[in-house]
Amino acid sequence: MIRPFSLSDLEFILQIENQSFPKSPYDWMTFLNLHTLYPETFLVYVGANSGQEAKKILAYIVFSQDGHILSIAVHPHHRGKGIGRELLQGAVKACPFKKVWAEVRRSNQGARAFYSKLGFQTIGMVRNYYGNEDALIMESPSLDSPPPPLGKVERE
Repeated sequence: MIRPFSLSDLEFILQIENQSFPKSPYDWMTFLNLHTLYPETFLVYVGANSGQEAKKILAYIVFSQDGHILSIAVHPHHRGKGIGRELLQGAVKACPFKKVWAEVRRSNQGARAFYSKLGFQTIGMVRNYYGNEDALIMESPSLDSPPPPLGKVERE
C-alpha cells in the first residue's frame, strides 16, 4: 500500500536510507525539510515484512510536482519485487508529469539498471555532483506509454 509519509515513519525511512545510500545518506533533518517542502509528494510503501502480519515501511519516494525524483529507496531485502516501480507509478498518478527525471550516482549500477528497465535514458551528467563523483541525469522519455515489463534488477 502506498500512503503519504508521516513523522512516525522517520525511524524506518532512516534505516532504509542508511542501507541504500551508505556513501551519502540523508539525515533526519533533511527528511523533515523534505516533508515540509513536499508534503503531498513524499510517499511510503507499506507492506508485510518477511511474512509477518505487522506492516512496515519497505520503501519511500520524494518528488517535486514537476517530475524531479529527489530520492527513492527500497529496503535491500525487498528489492527486485516491483516496489520501486509501484512507487514511481504512484508518483505519476499523483501528478501528471510531462517527464520524470533523477540524478543518479555514476557508480550506482543498481539504480541505473532500475531506471533503464523502466525506460529511462541518460540525457546528461553533472560533474562532481556528489562531491567527488559525477551524477548522471536519467529521464523517462514518455509517460504516455506503459513501462517495459518488470525484470530482475541487477545489483553490484
